[in-house]
Amino acid sequence: MCIEKSRKSRRVLGSVLTLPVVCLTAGLVVAVAGGCAKVTKGPVLLGVSEDGASLMWETDVVGPGEVLYGQGDSLSEKVITQPLRVEYEIVKKDAAVKTRTAFIHKVRLENLEPGRAYSYRVAGPAQMQSRIYKFHTVPADTDEVTFAVYGDSRSRPGTHRKIVELMMSKKVDFVVHTGDLVSSGDRYEQFGPQFFEPVKGLVETVPMYIAKGNHEGNSGNFEKLLIGEGDKNSFGLDYGPLHYFCADNVSKGLKTEEQLKLIAADARSSKAQWRFVSYHIPSVNFGGHWSKWGYPDALRTLAEAGVDFVLTGHSHQYERFRPVAPAPGTEGSYVTYITCGGGGAPLYDVKPCLYHASAKKVHHFCLFHIRGNKLTMDTIDIDGKIIDHLEITKTDGRLNKQYLWTAVPMEEIRRYQELKRKR
Repeated sequence: MCIEKSRKSRRVLGSVLTLPVVCLTAGLVVAVAGGCAKVTKGPVLLGVSEDGASLMWETDVVGPGEVLYGQGDSLSEKVITQPLRVEYEIVKKDAAVKTRTAFIHKVRLENLEPGRAYSYRVAGPAQMQSRIYKFHTVPADTDEVTFAVYGDSRSRPGTHRKIVELMMSKKVDFVVHTGDLVSSGDRYEQFGPQFFEPVKGLVETVPMYIAKGNHEGNSGNFEKLLIGEGDKNSFGLDYGPLHYFCADNVSKGLKTEEQLKLIAADARSSKAQWRFVSYHIPSVNFGGHWSKWGYPDALRTLAEAGVDFVLTGHSHQYERFRPVAPAPGTEGSYVTYITCGGGGAPLYDVKPCLYHASAKKVHHFCLFHIRGNKLTMDTIDIDGKIIDHLEITKTDGRLNKQYLWTAVPMEEIRRYQELKRKR
């Protein structure tokens, strides 16, 4: 994808109201002779760092796009894109096949300043322009962050939308999705109604980081739409006291051992006070799919790497495990495993047991707030009620004793996985 950047451009888009047709939809003003051109998906913030931001949007008209942006209310800078053309088929109820064409625009805004507010709008082709949106870059020096985690939002956009609206009310710095955005990612037309429509009003101003789910498929649609230009499916991000790594454990051809090594190496390389990991298929999960990705090595590998929390999806339920102690005779962290697969898909039964701190069959998301050495988490259901609450602290890198007293031995978890797994 070709990107041309013009620094300090002073061009301002003129009025488009003189053209024959004017459309006003979802904050997007478009005018084009003979009809309406549309931004059909997005814009979406794919990522924000201290000095940059990644954006995507889709149009139904061929031609270059552009982002006008700047600090505060200024739109003094510009990035021009040449979009990626995508052709896809829609099968109608009468079995007729219709071919559609879409154009995906992706840009990377560079040389931004840490901890600043930036405004932007996407524009063109056909003289279309969006409303102005705002986002904040990551501060260079902060000990505080608030973020939400959820997953498995596919197939029920109305339920998904309710979860998104609750997250929007919490003023989060970013959102992590643990995968399964759509029922079948090989069907391009599903991404609009099942993902992009429900997240409107959130992702234009708050970055969403996604761990690929198995329902995203292997056609490349997920990567075309939701992985930034030059980025990979497995990636890390930093925000103050937190390092977060999102890993792909579902794509065809991946080797589990290599992915575990990648996750562990990333965790070890970070000096952040809190280290989180998300991937789609859980390593410990009692109910639903009864998943145990990476068995028997995952739990030990993650503990020895110093991971604090692992949040996954795949099973459509909520379960927070008591902290899992390192294997006897080894040095490592006490890892808290959470399955948060209640973003909208039909729910599964969960099997509460003595290894759970909380387990419920409910649509939900997890809201985290970290300030220095203190972490709080509220799990919030679709009615806005807190169904689980956690407070823990660290001293010299070690979790408080009251939390450690609740820990369960790693070997007991492994034995239970073998005894209770359905197949």
